[in-house]
Amino acid sequence: MRIWRITLLTLIHLSFFLSIQAQNISNEGTDFWSVFPTHDPAFYLELPKLANNTIYVSSKNNSEVTVTCGAWSQTKKIMANVVEPFLIPRADAYVDLKDINTVKVQKGIHITVTAGMPKVAVYSHIYAGRRSSASLILPTEALGQQYFSMNYTQNGNINDGAGRNYLAIVATEPNTKIIIHTREGKRSVSFNNAGEVYEYMPPDQRDLTGTIVEIDPLSPDNCNKRFAVFSGNTSVSIGKGSPDEDSRDPLYQQLYPPTSWGKNYSVVPFKDRKFLLRILAQEDNTRVDFNGGTFILNKGQFYESPSLLMESLFIKANKKISVAQYSLSQIWSSATNLEMLSDPDMVLLNPIEFNVKAITLFSSTKERISERYINVSMKTSVTSTFKIDGAAPENGTWSVIPSNPEYSCIQIRISNVSSTLTANDGFNAIAYGFGEKESYSYSAGTNLAADNYLLIHNQLTNTDSKNACVGQKSNFKIVLPYKALSITWDLEGYSPIDYTPEPQIIPTPDGPSYAYLYNRDFIFDELGKLKMQITAVRPNENNCLSAEIEYDFDFDINPVPTPIISLDPEGFVDSLISFTDLSNSNLTDKPLNKWLWDFGDDQVSTAQNPTHIYRKPGDFTVRFFTGRDDGCMSEVITKVIRIRTKINYDSTDICPPNAFSPNDDKINDTWIIDAIETYPDVTVEVFTRYGARVFFSSGYSVPFDGKFKGEALPVGTYYYIIDPNNGTKRVTGALTLLK
Repeated sequence: MRIWRITLLTLIHLSFFLSIQAQNISNEGTDFWSVFPTHDPAFYLELPKLANNTIYVSSKNNSEVTVTCGAWSQTKKIMANVVEPFLIPRADAYVDLKDINTVKVQKGIHITVTAGMPKVAVYSHIYAGRRSSASLILPTEALGQQYFSMNYTQNGNINDGAGRNYLAIVATEPNTKIIIHTREGKRSVSFNNAGEVYEYMPPDQRDLTGTIVEIDPLSPDNCNKRFAVFSGNTSVSIGKGSPDEDSRDPLYQQLYPPTSWGKNYSVVPFKDRKFLLRILAQEDNTRVDFNGGTFILNKGQFYESPSLLMESLFIKANKKISVAQYSLSQIWSSATNLEMLSDPDMVLLNPIEFNVKAITLFSSTKERISERYINVSMKTSVTSTFKIDGAAPENGTWSVIPSNPEYSCIQIRISNVSSTLTANDGFNAIAYGFGEKESYSYSAGTNLAADNYLLIHNQLTNTDSKNACVGQKSNFKIVLPYKALSITWDLEGYSPIDYTPEPQIIPTPDGPSYAYLYNRDFIFDELGKLKMQITAVRPNENNCLSAEIEYDFDFDINPVPTPIISLDPEGFVDSLISFTDLSNSNLTDKPLNKWLWDFGDDQVSTAQNPTHIYRKPGDFTVRFFTGRDDGCMSEVITKVIRIRTKINYDSTDICPPNAFSPNDDKINDTWIIDAIETYPDVTVEVFTRYGARVFFSSGYSVPFDGKFKGEALPVGTYYYIIDPNNGTKRVTGALTLLK
C-alpha cells in the first residue's frame, strides 16, 4: 500500500488531472445607468428625423425591471430568454446640443431589478430615420473610476452639419467629482446627485480618442465613487476620399474601465464588408502584435489600421489594451467598390480573457435594418458545443483564425429579434445590422473580471477543476487579484459562512493573485448544477475603491467514471502480459483520457491498455483507476494475477509453484498445483536433498502439506518428480518449504 500511495501522489504532482478555470462575473446585474447623448438627426423632406432611445432587457430567468428617467418610470415583467423593450421618452432623457458642457439633472436613465429577482442584461439602441447605434450597458458594480475615450476622427464641415466627438458622463451616486483631461487642461465637473449627466463636447471637431476622465483624487470620499461613461460621435462618415454627407451615422458605446480590458482579442469581420480597427493603450511601452507586425504605444495613444479586407485577425499585447472595430460608409465597405448596405458604426470588442457561456440578446430591425448578423469566436476544439436558440447554427461556417488556429469564428445571419447563445465553453460575440445607409453593432456580452475565478478542489485527487464529482470530497477555492479583507461564502442549499483563510500567493506577470481555500469537505450525492455566491471586501487600492464585490458562479456536479478492466488471472515470468481498459466515462462529451495501472511489483503505467513483464513469480495485486479532464476519478479496483516460473517440458501444462509455507496461517499452507486434475493417472513424488522420499500420491486429490508421517518437515529445499503418465515428459524441479 505504501508504493500505491507514493505512485498516486507522484502522478498527481505531474498534473495527472487538468486544472480548469471557471466562468467569471458577467455583464448581468441588478442596477444600471444609461444616457441618451446628442445625436445628429437625419433629414427627410427637409425635416429632421429626431432620434428615439429604446432600452432592451433580457434575462436567463423570469425577472422584473423598472426603468426610470426623471419623473418617468415604467415597470415590466421580464420573461426568461425573451427581450423586453422600454421606449425612453425623448423629452426626459435626450441631451440636446444646447445642454452640452453643463450638468443636467435627472437626465440619467436608471435600470433596476426588483429586490430579490434574478439578474438581467441590458442594451441601449438609439435610432432615427437613417441614423442608428447601439451599446451593451454595464452593471453599476462593473463600473470604474477611470476611463479612456474611444471615438473617431470627424470629417466634413461643422457648419454644414458634420458632427463632433463627445463624452457623456453619468453620476451613479451623489457628491461625485470627476476630472476630464482635455487639450486645454483639466476640466472639473461636480455632480450633486445620482442620475445627473454631463456631456463634454470640444469647441471644434477634434478626435477625443485617448482622452482620460477619472474621479478627482482630492474630492471627499473619492475612493468609493464609480461613474458611467459613454463616448462616440454625433455623426460621422468613415472611409476614403471626401465625405459622403448622405452616409453618416452616430457612434455610441459605453466605455469599459481599464480593469476590464484584456491582452488578447479575436476580430471577426462584418459579413462581406471591410472594416478598420483602433487599438488603445492604458500604459506606456505597450507592445502590440497585430497583422504580422509589432508596434509600441504609450498611455492614451492609439493605432488605427488601414481599411482591412474581410479576414479574421488575432491581436496580442504585453499589457492591457482596448480595441474598437468600425464599419465603413456605403461604398467604402465594399470589396468591389460597389455601393452596398452599410454605414459607419463602432463596437468595443471584448478580450478573449472575458467571455460568456450563455447570453440572450436583441437584434433590432429599427430603423430600416434589413440584414442582421451575429459574429462569434471561440476555441476551435469546442465549436461543436455552440448553439443558437438551442440548435447548431443553420447558416454560416466555422473557420480558423489564420494568425491563431487555436481559435475559430463564424458569421451567422439571423431573423429573430431575440436570440439565445450558449456553449459548453466561453465565447465572444457581437450583434450587428445593416440597412440602406444604416447600421448598428454592439457586444453581445462579457465577463468583466477574468482574474477572479472559482475552482473546486477535489480532496481525493488533490486537483482543482471547474466542477465537483459525485461522492468525492470537495472544497472551494476563489482566486482574486487582491488580498481580501473578508470573504463570505454562500453555497446554494447551505447557510452563508464568513470565512477568510490565509491565501496562497500566486505570482503572475501583472502582479500577485491570491487563492483562498474554503476547506469544508462538501460531498455531493446527486448530479446537477449548483450556485456559489462569494462576497469579498476589497482593500483600498491607492486609497480607492474599498468595497464589497459580489461574484456569482455556477458549477456542475459530474458523475465519476466506472472502472472496468480485463486481464488473464495468471501468466509466466519474463512473458509479455496484456492489460485492457473497458471503463465507462459516464459523460458522453467528456471521454476518459487518464489511466493509472499499478502492477503490484513497484512498476506503473499511464497507458490505457498497457503490457507488462513480471521478472519473478508470485501473486501480484493489480490496482487501477481512470479519470477525465474534469478532475473526476473512478474508485480504485484490484485484481490478483499469479505469475509462475516457466519449466521446460513437452506438451503438459502442469506448472507447479516452487515454494509454499505450511505454517497454518491459512495462506499457501499446501502445495497447490493448478491444472493437475486434468491428468487422472498422474503421480507426484517429493524427495529430500539426500534422496529420501517424503511424499507420494497417485492422482493429486490431497495436496502435499509439508509433513511426513504426521510430522512437519524442516524448512529447506526438496525436489519433486511429476509424471503425467500419458506419454508426455515428466516435470521436475526444486521445491522450497518456508515458514
